[in-house]
Amino acid sequence: MNGQSAWGGSLLPRGRRRLRPYLDLTAMIDAVFILLIFFAVTTTFAGARAGLPLKLPSAKTARPVPTRVVVTLFPGQPARVGEETVAKDELGRAVKAAAKGDTEAQVVVVADEKVSLVGVLDEVRASGFHRIALAATPERGADEAPQR
Repeated sequence: MNGQSAWGGSLLPRGRRRLRPYLDLTAMIDAVFILLIFFAVTTTFAGARAGLPLKLPSAKTARPVPTRVVVTLFPGQPARVGEETVAKDELGRAVKAAAKGDTEAQVVVVADEKVSLVGVLDEVRASGFHRIALAATPERGADEAPQR
C-alpha cells in the first residue's frame, strides 16, 4: 500500500507526513577520495626504487664500496661529476678528485640515451677506475604506455 485508502483519503493519522529516507554520502565520498590519493601517492613511490631482484651471495672477504662517484651527461651540455660541471677532456681528473684518489671507488654514469658514452667511459677507465656502472631505467612492457 502507498498510504492511501481506496476512497482517496490518507491512512496515516492527520498532521503526520511520511518522511522520505535520506542518506548523507558526504563522509563516504571524502573517505574514498582520501583513499584514492593515498594509493596514487604510494604507487608513485613504489616505482621509484625499481631494480633487479637480486639475492647476492655472502663472502667472508666482501667489503662495501667506500666511495661512489656519479657522472651525469646530457646532450649538448658539459659533463657533471657530482655537483661540479666539468669539460669532457677533464673528466678523468674530476672523477679522481671526487673519489679522493681511490681507484676502487664505484663510478656511476647517468646519461641521456642520445649521448655517446664511448669517449666518457674511455676517459674514466684511462684514469684507473674499473668499477663503472651505467644507470638505466626498467624497460616498459608492450601494454604499458610511455610516461612523458
